[in-house]
Amino acid sequence: MKVLPLAFESLGVRSQATLIETSDTRILVDPAVSLAPRRYGLPPHKLEVEKLMELSKVIYNAAKDADVIVVTHYHYDHHDPGFVIPKEIYKNKQVFVKDPNSFINVSQSKVRAPKFMRAINGLPSSLQPADGKEFKLGNTKLKFSKPVLHGADEKMGYVIQVSISDGGETVMITSDIEGGPRDMHIKFTQEVKPNTLIIDGPLTYMLGYALTEETLNSALDNMEKMMKEGLDTMIVDHHLVRDQNYRQVIDKLKRQVGEIGGRIMTAAEFLQVEENPLEARRRELFKESNEPAKLPRGVAELLKGGG
Repeated sequence: MKVLPLAFESLGVRSQATLIETSDTRILVDPAVSLAPRRYGLPPHKLEVEKLMELSKVIYNAAKDADVIVVTHYHYDHHDPGFVIPKEIYKNKQVFVKDPNSFINVSQSKVRAPKFMRAINGLPSSLQPADGKEFKLGNTKLKFSKPVLHGADEKMGYVIQVSISDGGETVMITSDIEGGPRDMHIKFTQEVKPNTLIIDGPLTYMLGYALTEETLNSALDNMEKMMKEGLDTMIVDHHLVRDQNYRQVIDKLKRQVGEIGGRIMTAAEFLQVEENPLEARRRELFKESNEPAKLPRGVAELLKGGG
């Protein structure tokens, strides 16, 4: 099985877009990109928008050959109703989505999910809610968790986790569980026992605001537990890499599980490319070159809606 992270914070944008290729199926998970509308009181830098446009093309090209598209929830860094990535990527695809009518917060149920459904109406060959379901696609088994919290509480809604299995190998993507501070977050991992886990990491850049020390410690304990229960590789990225000090968290986890030999890394490290966490570096970018981005229309609309 081939795991190909397409766009993540360590690659320069807000995203968790990943392509999984099995022996007979190509599955594209959360094909979207976004940026922080404001960070350190600053708008997106020119380099951030350039990277967003570059990686949106990477996702678009990957979608051409995908058989299946998965949308784990309706935040704009996980789905795109046509702001930046053409909605035609869904044409003739088998699409599995987070149920837009159950276990979902108001902003997603009243605005984002309906907008997305209208945008792709008539394009997929099939479209179905996947919460808690399992599907067989040739030799590939696609399994979804029941809805789990987007973090420690219901404020940000719910997501579905997804595992993809083929030939004795399993890859799992947690979606946005913010490191997994609750028991419900790690239950699916314990059930499917993946070889490779892609997890978003805690919101350490919002420690003291949207993240408490207690929740952070709980998430780190659960990430350590997941690693010690048999993972070969844990790709930790997304929310965590918005923090300038994300390496400290990753290095701490590496020390905690070092004796078992599992790998813990960012998406960039997994791809063996240089890490490029542009959002975390936004203040630095503006000091080097004071170039706020001129936002193309689609990007401007995307950022008005927030992440």
